[in-house]
Amino acid sequence: MKNGKFVISLDFETHWGFFDNKSLDNCRSQLLNTELVINRLLEESQQHNLSITFATVGMLFAKDKTDITRYIPEIKPKYNNIALDAYELLDNISDKDNSIYFTQDLVKKIDKDPLHEVGTHTFCHYYCYEKGQSAEDFKADLTSAIMIANDLNIATKSIVFPRNQVQNSYLDICANLGIETYRGNCWFNFNFASKKTIFKEFGLVALRVFDTYFNISGSNSFKLEDFNSKNATIINIPASRFLRPFNPKLKMIESLKINRIKRAMTKAAKRNEVYHLWWHPHNFANNIEENFNNFLKIVKHYNELKNKYNFESITMEKLGKNFKES
Repeated sequence: MKNGKFVISLDFETHWGFFDNKSLDNCRSQLLNTELVINRLLEESQQHNLSITFATVGMLFAKDKTDITRYIPEIKPKYNNIALDAYELLDNISDKDNSIYFTQDLVKKIDKDPLHEVGTHTFCHYYCYEKGQSAEDFKADLTSAIMIANDLNIATKSIVFPRNQVQNSYLDICANLGIETYRGNCWFNFNFASKKTIFKEFGLVALRVFDTYFNISGSNSFKLEDFNSKNATIINIPASRFLRPFNPKLKMIESLKINRIKRAMTKAAKRNEVYHLWWHPHNFANNIEENFNNFLKIVKHYNELKNKYNFESITMEKLGKNFKES
């Protein structure tokens, strides 16, 4: 690459992404703010010429419960843990909460903005590591996600696997369905299901949180050729950093988090590498002003790097195409 690249990918999922962990009653106000957050992100990105990949759960492309029934795959994920079944949640959605679970107008608005990309986050927030599910289940789910997007004239070319559960054996399925790029994992994201003890899982989670503020893992910027060959059927664009939301209890060390990101961006810009930042829109939906204050500090630094080193904001799809054509 002749210049460094700045990638932002957002996991746009609303309650589909964590209904198994938190009831709607405990997060309704937060999720109702998600549209406000996305609209503000669209405004700020226009002002600063910043591109974002919105990896969107397929269910959100629908208008309502009636609309979604046309796309539900005949083969559903057969999780051993039935608490993860999104189709059980679907049956219990009330009309008053329709705007949380179905956001067709907002998805269309994102897609109309030429700066951005609408990618897929699977149809039902599919868990590739869960016991019971299969490659056949995944293919049916992803087919539905692509179908509902296509019916809105949206071509989804990038995928973010829910909960970063990248299943390498499913990548050919993605490529065969027209997906061109995916968000891979840094060293500290891995299959917790493969670990044998809660201690190991807790230890790595704690390490990742600590790494948010203090340099444990390095910058995590990278060169695409270190992860991909030119003839790859699908391009891996690994995550560099999760932008953790503002935490009032950690207010005194917020600057450490932002400065850690800024230093890594600078390294990527100087070395003509990629820096890939990600989070969920709903992460900004509490403490909105504080979260956007942090975001704009990052954006300001990006603009400085763009002017000095030609650091470039780019979507996952466009970066994948650039790599294959270079």
